[in-house]
Amino acid sequence: MSVRDGEAIVNLARGAMVTRARSLEAFSFADARDAWLVDDGDGLAFAFVGVIPPRRHALASYYGGLTLRNGVPIGYVQSDIVGRSAALSFNTCDTFRGGEAAFTFARWLAALRHMFGTTSFSIEPYQLGKGNDEGLESGAWWFYAKLGFRPRDAATLRLARDEQARVQRNPRHRTRPATLRRLAERHLFFDLEPAQPHPLVPLAALGLRAGAALSARAGSNREFAVDEASDELLRHCGQASLRGFSPHQREAWRRVAPILTLLDLGAWRDDERRALVDVIRAKSGRSERDYVARYLAHPKLDAALLQWARAHAD
Repeated sequence: MSVRDGEAIVNLARGAMVTRARSLEAFSFADARDAWLVDDGDGLAFAFVGVIPPRRHALASYYGGLTLRNGVPIGYVQSDIVGRSAALSFNTCDTFRGGEAAFTFARWLAALRHMFGTTSFSIEPYQLGKGNDEGLESGAWWFYAKLGFRPRDAATLRLARDEQARVQRNPRHRTRPATLRRLAERHLFFDLEPAQPHPLVPLAALGLRAGAALSARAGSNREFAVDEASDELLRHCGQASLRGFSPHQREAWRRVAPILTLLDLGAWRDDERRALVDVIRAKSGRSERDYVARYLAHPKLDAALLQWARAHAD
């Protein structure tokens, strides 16, 4: 969208949120330069808005969104994208619940596939009802389960199958709140390519380990530690300096360096390390959609992050 139209969408999103006493970081720090409209036809559309470079995550890309029916906001969404995976937050405004929510949700997944190449989708426990009474009362877990989302955790999967068997034996059966809370303890997943499910990159664990690594480098002098990590990443990528980088690109480099230096970059090919430079520079470009595309074009990066996750799993 043009910047002018992007600003109009941002204002519409903020108005829709404040009148419902809601808040979404992606709207609070929206970047009108990174606004997109996906027209699904028959009056249904999805507006995607990225965030300004200073508020972007080191690895993930997150987009806020409005669900529009004939131009009227009927819900809001957020997608946190890492590679081919997207963590989803979906909300239909009270007035429009009980109608086309399932259809609209499915079309949103199609829009994400179209926009970002996403093939694996996840719903985190809060959305399902963990610490969220509204999620429990709305039947969120069953809403997603009926659309094909499944837990990957073995114990939760057994519990889900037992509960589904009870429903099949007695259509009037209603899942007890205590059982819903147990089901909501774990993520739900849906894969467009079931034979190739995409694991979640553990962003929180990466952040904690990166923080510990910075402390090991220089104790409480975090600026010095980040400088060291940045210089180490420069050497791995065959860069003499950050000359020619914009201020936002320099900041993106410093943010991601403590994470990427956790990986065994020395085992990568020279061209794989050099390609990291373009991936990182794209993180602070006009649109994070370009960053997502470059991330997908660098399969070694995603594979290395997942390998690290498996090696450091609890």
